[in-house]
Amino acid sequence: MVTDVSLKFANRDGVKLAYLDTGAGDPPLLFVHGWCCNHTYWRDQIPEFAQRHRVVAVDLRGCGESNKPDQDYTIETFRTDAAWLTREIGLQRPVVIGHSMGGQIALQLVRRDPQLARAAVFVDAPMLPFPEEFQPMVASMLEGLRSPAYREVATNFVANFLFRPESPAALKEETIAAMTSAPQRFMHTALTDIGSEQNMAAGPIPVPSLFVRAATLPATEDELKARYPGMEVVTVDAAHFIQNEKPQEFNAILRQFIEKVA
Repeated sequence: MVTDVSLKFANRDGVKLAYLDTGAGDPPLLFVHGWCCNHTYWRDQIPEFAQRHRVVAVDLRGCGESNKPDQDYTIETFRTDAAWLTREIGLQRPVVIGHSMGGQIALQLVRRDPQLARAAVFVDAPMLPFPEEFQPMVASMLEGLRSPAYREVATNFVANFLFRPESPAALKEETIAAMTSAPQRFMHTALTDIGSEQNMAAGPIPVPSLFVRAATLPATEDELKARYPGMEVVTVDAAHFIQNEKPQEFNAILRQFIEKVA
């Protein structure tokens, strides 16, 4: 049963990291949110899975209630924070579930520390290099995020690339407001690093893994399976925020995978 839904805080070298730690049961689950988001984007998963599992959902540094130091933000920084927190709070071999940028963090976590996690779930994560035809658009967006108009640039990106016309309007509005309030340095440095091919290197993943793909993702199921041999891929008819647009379908997929690797 869910016993505590208040945030806790851990201090890593002077940086306060916020996280939710609730429920009980094995295997434990570690939820990692995406770019410019926070732990509340797992709100449709936390109460359900906390009935049978210990559930931890983090606010990455620079996001939510965690500290927002004036620094460049990288996948490696987020990975080391997640690995440190996992050990600090005694989270024993969790299933790591990462959405979007959080999927890259999960990928690096299990590759660098395979003994730290039982399995990994990547939710519409950027795990293939951006197609060549997208490169000019990406470069232009990164330039815009470094400019005084960064909030407008971020609004356009979230509205036009992370949602589709049939996405819930309230979710879209809430997400735009939340994501565009992130610190500017976080926005452009984290997004720049997301595009680095070292964070999506091809090859087998050392733990059981599942990719939950949105129907809007340019990368196909076959491309994902070819790049990461052995990884399961399931497509959901939703846009980028699958866990919020289709929570019941997503939760059923996640539950089935957890039961398989438990």
